Amino acid sequence: MILGATSWQVPGTYLDNAQLLAGHVAFSELLVYTWNDEVRRMLEQEWNDMNDLLELSVHLPADSLEHAADALSFFSDRKVLRYTVHPILDVPALRSFLSSGVDLVGERLCLENLENDVFDTVMPCVEDIPFSITMDYGHLLFMHASADHFIGAWGARVQEIHFHGYDGTNCHVGPDESTLSTFANLMDHHFGERADVPVCVETFDWRVTLGIIKSLTSRSAISAGT
Repeated sequence: MILGATSWQVPGTYLDNAQLLAGHVAFSELLVYTWNDEVRRMLEQEWNDMNDLLELSVHLPADSLEHAADALSFFSDRKVLRYTVHPILDVPALRSFLSSGVDLVGERLCLENLENDVFDTVMPCVEDIPFSITMDYGHLLFMHASADHFIGAWGARVQEIHFHGYDGTNCHVGPDESTLSTFANLMDHHFGERADVPVCVETFDWRVTLGIIKSLTSRSAISAGT
């Protein structure tokens, strides 16, 4: 497993955050909140410099499948570890996106479980399409769902993992020691021999994120790759 973290740890551009992360993790997950000419221009200008610093994964826009499709088309011929997309309840639209997306980038396209039951609702209607899965551990905590059960159902398709804490109200916060230990043990048990699986820390305060990075690399088979 290789360790990464999200962009937007500090105010600035994608490149500013990549420069911060370089030397601490193996990859940055670029959070692409929407898609427009401004975002495209920024990524075009910064891509080569970021790619020289560390590997890149992409979280596609969640504001619409149209934006997600446009962004995926932009990134499809670039060196990207994984592409994560959120599920929606419009099954025909989701099937169309996933089918065309797999044609573009293959199994690097990953559908993510959220802080609701949409993933479980739509999976029976789309699972025949050979996309992969991003398992968000923090969202499972939020849903009081079993990670072992999720892995039992979908583990063979999990190609990226997101990690953050849940404090009883909010996700994407720093995890407590029990959560860190449980997660590290779970990763070693189920994914320890899968060296190519990206594990992304999804917290947005650099001090918190750096503490999680240090903790995970000291207690599991996850490698910072630096």
